Amino acid sequence: MLPFGLTVGFATIAVPFVLRSRGLPMTLIATVSQAASLPHVIKPFWSPLLDSGPRRRTWFFASIALTAAGLAATALIPPSLTERLGPVPMLWVYTAALFVAQAAVATSSSAVLAMMALTVADAKRGAASGWQTAGNLAGTAVGGALIAWMISHLATSTTAITLAAICALSAIPALFVHEVPPPRRSPARLIADLVAEMWRTLRSREGWTGMVICLSPVGAGALTNLFSALARDYAPTDAAAEHLVIVVAGLFGGVVNIVGALVGGVLADRMNRRLAYALCGALSGVCAIAMLLGPASPLAFTVGCLAYQLVNGLCYAVFYSFVLELVGKRESVTTVTTQLALYIGASNLAASYVTWLDGFGYDRARALAPGWASAGRVGMLAMDALLTFAGLGVLAAMTLYVRRKAPARQAER
Repeated sequence: MLPFGLTVGFATIAVPFVLRSRGLPMTLIATVSQAASLPHVIKPFWSPLLDSGPRRRTWFFASIALTAAGLAATALIPPSLTERLGPVPMLWVYTAALFVAQAAVATSSSAVLAMMALTVADAKRGAASGWQTAGNLAGTAVGGALIAWMISHLATSTTAITLAAICALSAIPALFVHEVPPPRRSPARLIADLVAEMWRTLRSREGWTGMVICLSPVGAGALTNLFSALARDYAPTDAAAEHLVIVVAGLFGGVVNIVGALVGGVLADRMNRRLAYALCGALSGVCAIAMLLGPASPLAFTVGCLAYQLVNGLCYAVFYSFVLELVGKRESVTTVTTQLALYIGASNLAASYVTWLDGFGYDRARALAPGWASAGRVGMLAMDALLTFAGLGVLAAMTLYVRRKAPARQAER
């Protein structure tokens, strides 16, 4: 999962940091970051191909190779609105190259999760999800910070070669994964199975409630996508901001992500996974409020950022174990990649819209209070907390609705 984290970290840590240093508004930064990350939302449209016959491991190797090429290409392109490739600003060429890398690594993630769903026993799904999340989030934090540093201090060719090499080395353990290939199916059958799977998901109680949980802003962890840009509101100089991004959001953030992921994995194996996810999501809202009420100092950023990333590790580990449990209860294993892609894609959509709204909250608050230095950060943090607790309200209402319906269904039987 490290290549996945590295690629996501490029879009959510390195890109915001670089674009903010060039003076771009926060809403545009969030737009570029989330446009590049769109494949994580729309991957259900091609994920059924992974159930078409070839081993998921084969898909993993092919997608990692494309990821390496996409990251290397992105590192060589200047993210500029002033430089152009014909009529197109280089910023959008840069976004398109990163989009390709994200599409490839989203496919590799689907392959990894499918192999997990097929080979890991239910009692171990929390632990497995903890390690998967550690590679994901630690790779995002440390990898994103590493890329931000390399872009600022190394030649672009060196950065490109390094990123491609990391992807290649990280794929080696997959050589030791053994799986039974799924039965081969035609493109027409794949489309039919995709439609049928979406219909079954939306009809079943576990399916539609799971989808609502995935689409909710609870536990989205959207602030981690903008911390590298927000650091400038907490640092007195550009050099201090770079330090906060690389050391705090990156290196230390990766460590606490691993701790949170492994603790979340244990937690998910010892209590109701849906309840655990809601509780962890609520903690992320509390972290946002604490940062909102705290001062705009490097120490406050350090404590708030690390606390939020710790909770984000908890949320992600519990979320993945919950989704693996949900898919594991279904009768069909031939469409496991499709099922996983539907839920993961929904959760990525939630992270995308919350990230954009957080960026919008920053710019809108600055526009409304131009003389207040902390307006932007307060607007962003308030938006994140508000969305989290609004989402918890929706999930609470859904739970009450389902519980009231359950006796009526039993009486009908």
